[in-house]
Amino acid sequence: MSDDAATSEWVAVPHEEMNLRAYRAATVAFVVAVAGGLLAAAAYWTSETQTLLGVGLALALGGIGFGLVSWAKYLDLDEHVVQQREPLRPTAAERDELTGQVEMTQQTVGRRKLLVGLLGGSFASLAIGFVGPIGSLGPRPRGERDRTGWVAGRRLVTLDGQPVALSSGVFDQLATVFPDGMIGRDDSQVVLLRLREELLSASTIEQGALDGWVAYSKICTHAGCSVGLFGVDDREPDVVRQLVCPCHQSVFDPTDGARPVGGPAPRSLPQLSLGVDDEGFLVANGDFDRPVGPITWDEG
Repeated sequence: MSDDAATSEWVAVPHEEMNLRAYRAATVAFVVAVAGGLLAAAAYWTSETQTLLGVGLALALGGIGFGLVSWAKYLDLDEHVVQQREPLRPTAAERDELTGQVEMTQQTVGRRKLLVGLLGGSFASLAIGFVGPIGSLGPRPRGERDRTGWVAGRRLVTLDGQPVALSSGVFDQLATVFPDGMIGRDDSQVVLLRLREELLSASTIEQGALDGWVAYSKICTHAGCSVGLFGVDDREPDVVRQLVCPCHQSVFDPTDGARPVGGPAPRSLPQLSLGVDDEGFLVANGDFDRPVGPITWDEG
């Protein structure tokens, strides 16, 4: 760049000569970015993440990028120049030129509050869209496993929605039950057994066994499979009752708090404390006594 060009005065471009097409493109791009961020947030919170989350984030990022480029063109900032190395101390003329550029930019940006607002909205919607994916980088909050569908007074019902009467059933039969109104909810599935009360340990009764009925989480504490097998052996001298997970052969003793007695499971199945309502049906006294599932679910 010549010295004459370096010391030339800054001349503001008249408004009517500005690139209005670039202005319109920037406006549309920022609107698209806002819509994309909101779409990404909605996709995450409605679990429609397979395609909508990616589309939303792509629209938000692409819209902001395209909008900034268009806005730069609108401000006539796409000039390509080569300037030789100059002394670090600016001259008086260069300071005046810089002052003129700043004043012109302030005037131009100040007149275009719509673009400024849309740019801010684009970044805000992008931040909202990233809340879900950023939160997913770590483990899901443990509170989701501390709070299943079981609450005090909620009936135990079978897969066909039938409540379980305290006086019903026969000994040594296994049933899968759920909270009333939440049939099929994975974290709340329970194996329900009625055993002879003399077989139950004192701690099992204290933890909520009722008239021989015991209820445990069906989710294995090893890898999260379903504990669905029940074995009985009444041959003397040892009387055996066992819950078995078919995935990796973890074995639990239902007469003693479902503690693990074989296989890789590291801890007991969470127990559900049982009660009975005014109509004689089994209900929960509250949630499980500990989080359901394997400990690895807390490690992300």
